[in-house]
Amino acid sequence: MKYNKKDMEFLAKIWDRKSNKILVCPQCKSKMIIVQIEPIPDAENAYVPYDTIIECTNCDFKIRAESFSILGAVKDFDLKYVEIASWSPSGSRVISRYEHLLNYDLLKMLKESTELKEFLIVNKQVIQVIG
Repeated sequence: MKYNKKDMEFLAKIWDRKSNKILVCPQCKSKMIIVQIEPIPDAENAYVPYDTIIECTNCDFKIRAESFSILGAVKDFDLKYVEIASWSPSGSRVISRYEHLLNYDLLKMLKESTELKEFLIVNKQVIQVIG
């Protein structure tokens, strides 16, 4: 699923990094939910991406995206990118690098702990740590 610059600027409003609120409806400012629908064939990705609908819990706003999750540990990070050490579905070791919207202190803590966490990736950006 390809997005042009205008689409990505609009989607960026959902991941409101400045106020530390994630999944905010750009129309009514209510919470949004992510619903993964079906797998998307993608030979370049080590993980299975899903056709995804992100919809508001209050109004009728919804948008399509591509999402997947990775179970892994933070290998390295900076203000823009995070590297996640994990395993591909075939079992081989993989280091993945993505743009992120995560808190710097959270990433620092995760790197120091080396704990495995699940990372939610939407449109090739890490937006949340699950669990």
